[in-house]
Amino acid sequence: MELRNKSVVVTGASRGIGAEIVKEFASAGSRVVLSARSEGAISNLAQEVGGTAIPLDVNDPEDVRTYIDRVERETGPIDILVNNAGIEKSTLIEDITESEIEETLRVNLISPQVLTASALPRMLERESGHLVFTSSIAATTGNPAMSAYCSSKAGLTRYAESLRMELRYTPLNVTILHLGPVDTKMWGQIDTDPLLKKAVDRFMKLGFMAVADPRKVAKATVRAIEKNKKEVRLPRRMGPNAALNGFPTKLFGALLTGIDVRQEGGKSPIH
Repeated sequence: MELRNKSVVVTGASRGIGAEIVKEFASAGSRVVLSARSEGAISNLAQEVGGTAIPLDVNDPEDVRTYIDRVERETGPIDILVNNAGIEKSTLIEDITESEIEETLRVNLISPQVLTASALPRMLERESGHLVFTSSIAATTGNPAMSAYCSSKAGLTRYAESLRMELRYTPLNVTILHLGPVDTKMWGQIDTDPLLKKAVDRFMKLGFMAVADPRKVAKATVRAIEKNKKEVRLPRRMGPNAALNGFPTKLFGALLTGIDVRQEGGKSPIH
């Protein structure tokens, strides 16, 4: 996809990976809409990059339901939706509260689906669009003290893969970011968490884990959209984990070749 003058919405844009993705799209000539609960942070960054700040609380169902409408009324049609907002909670299973479980699942899994379901019909009508989901290596394996986070990211990966299968015979594209540790505030909190520190130190010592630069993640994300790539895996040494985890989906997709499930569901074909 050519990115110049394309409208890009990035959730979780106030800091970390989201902020770097915003900067990279702006450098590519895109018109960027910054989405986050922290209105001051996204307003400052929007002014810096020439974008538009439209606040969104991804833990508020009503805010999420109406967000795509609000964005398109204020800025016009959305070409690219980057579902990047996310939270992480490190808690033993018997200590996590129901509200913490619900918040993690709503922010990481439910809200991206609701936003996508709202944006998708408009993209299909325009016969153009790209949907991006920031998932995690944690989607590929269980981790102690990270049950809610792992389950939310595993669900997000399977959702995005299912979406890609549904859109196979349309002009729309889906990219999943399978990320290990990224040098952000969230990773800083994980790295010092007493529940996780010994495990992190062991994986680092054994060379199984590395920390990615958020700017590198942003550049790889923009390149993936330009080239319609299905996946970004960073840091590279952790990529094989995501590749192996995705093999059953690739096999299942191959077996479905020639079956347009949208057409089977009564939708008009799009070429």
